[in-house]
Amino acid sequence: MSDVEIVDPLNERPAEGPDRLNYAQGLLLDDRDFRDEQTYHRGRLARALKYLFGPGTVAGLRVDRRPATGATEEVVVRPGLAIDPLGRLIELPRSACARIDTWWNAQAPGVLSGGFHASPPAPFTGLTGVIVDVFVRFRACGRGKTPAFASGPFDATDALVSARLRDGYDLDLVVRREATPPAPPNTLALAAARDADLTAFRAAVLEGWHEDEADWRDGMPAPLPEHATGQDTRSLLLARLLVPASAGSPPTRLASEPVRIDNDLRRFVYATGVLAFEAP
Repeated sequence: MSDVEIVDPLNERPAEGPDRLNYAQGLLLDDRDFRDEQTYHRGRLARALKYLFGPGTVAGLRVDRRPATGATEEVVVRPGLAIDPLGRLIELPRSACARIDTWWNAQAPGVLSGGFHASPPAPFTGLTGVIVDVFVRFRACGRGKTPAFASGPFDATDALVSARLRDGYDLDLVVRREATPPAPPNTLALAAARDADLTAFRAAVLEGWHEDEADWRDGMPAPLPEHATGQDTRSLLLARLLVPASAGSPPTRLASEPVRIDNDLRRFVYATGVLAFEAP
C-alpha cells in the first residue's frame, strides 16, 4: 500500500447540503467536477450507512493471537468489513498483524507505566499488565503515478499525480491510561433489553438519531465513549488487549504469558430489521 495519504473530503463536516453536477450539452468539465461527482455519491452512501446502521463491525475483523514459533508473538486482525463513525466502509481484504515485542519496545516508558493495571477489569481479572485497545481507521491512499499538469502557480508539464485512490486503513494500538478504560455500549446487552422491554429499547435506539453542532468538535466527529483523550475520533474500536507485565518503571513484559484478547467489547452493526421486531 502506498504511503501517500490523501485528504478525504468526507473528513470535513459539510456547511450545507451537497451539490450535484448539472450536466448540459457543451459543458466544460475539469478535475474538480469529477471529484465533486465522486464525493456526492460517496457522501450520500456514508450518510445513509451512518444513520441506518451506525459505526461498528459488519463482518469479520476478529482480533486473534498468533503464538510465537521461534519469532515474536503477534496480534492478528482477520479480514472483514466495518462502518466508521462517518459512515465510510473500512475493509481488510486480508489479515494484518502487529508484532507485540516490536510495538512494546517502541513505546515510551512513561506511556507503558501509565497503561499498567495491577487490578484490570473483567475479563482480565486476576492478571496484571498493560491494557491496549486495537482501533482501525479509514485511510485513502494514492496508488501509482501518472503525468498531469502542475497545480498552483506552476507551468511544469512533467508533474505527477496518483493514478488511483484506494480505500485503505490504518491499525492503531492505543495504551489506555484510565483506571477503568471506558467501553462502548454493550450491543449484546441491548439485544437482551430489546427482548425484555421493546418500548425502552426503541427509545434508546432512536435517542441516537440526532445531529447538531455538538456532534462535531474541531472539525472531527465528537468522541465516542471508547475514544482516548486526543485520539482521532474517526477510529473504530475492534478489541481490547491485556499485554501481561509485572510492575515497574517501566513495566516488564512477561514474554512467557500470552496476550489476552477481548473481542466482545466492540460495536456491532444492527440490521434495520431489529427496529421492527415485535415481541411474541
